Amino acid sequence: MRVEPVVLVGAPREMKVNAMARLEGRIAVITGASGGLGKYISRAYAGAGASVVLAARNAAKLEAVAEGIRDEGGAALAIPTDVTQEGDVVSLFQKAGDVHGRVDILVNNAGISSNMPTDEIPLDFWKQVIDTNITGAFLCSREALKRMKQQNDGRIINIGSIASKTPRPNSAPYTTTKHALKGLTASLARDGREFGITASIIILGATDTGDGFGASREAERADDQYRLEPADVADIAVMIAALPQMANVFDLTVLPANQPSFIARG
Repeated sequence: MRVEPVVLVGAPREMKVNAMARLEGRIAVITGASGGLGKYISRAYAGAGASVVLAARNAAKLEAVAEGIRDEGGAALAIPTDVTQEGDVVSLFQKAGDVHGRVDILVNNAGISSNMPTDEIPLDFWKQVIDTNITGAFLCSREALKRMKQQNDGRIINIGSIASKTPRPNSAPYTTTKHALKGLTASLARDGREFGITASIIILGATDTGDGFGASREAERADDQYRLEPADVADIAVMIAALPQMANVFDLTVLPANQPSFIARG
């Protein structure tokens, strides 16, 4: 999928809209941006005109993504961040505010998967998945809300999974967090309503994240040959972010049209 210019037939020239330019001047924070889907979303947002603030733990990989965006003419700021650490998240949004003065979009993309029989899961691993996938999303959303409320404007976009609808085997920590992320999205949407803030969740089916993560985890069984392209998912994230303030896609399930295991997952 590629977002093409939308032309209003018979409209004056100045009314023609290019959907991929509608993030011009917007400030977007993307977590998990050092690789995989986060990298693709960051590049797509920058290509659509946004100034992107990239967050992830691996400083070298994060800076490489930022440099690639800048080489293509985009604006990117890399801030090494562990989303499980409150101090890191507070610092991330403070630095973003110091540089840009505002935060318009947050994409909660950072996450880890799990593939282990439930009766063999160590408590430390359970906590690691919970902290990364849901506590990190909460901390980032909390800090974003503080700034978006002052602006009376903002969007929070969470990256979910069809694990929240029908789980894979041996995925208890991951599946639990993706259910929780749906609840967090609903609460954010309700709490942000009077301040012009929207919250959305993109519920993804089997996805090739471009770095092997999706292929080895989400699509490792019968779905292996049926995967969404990360650039297509990134285009969808741009589309949601570019909606007018009064419109929102609250939840959107996106999966390969021929994915065989959505209803009865293998």
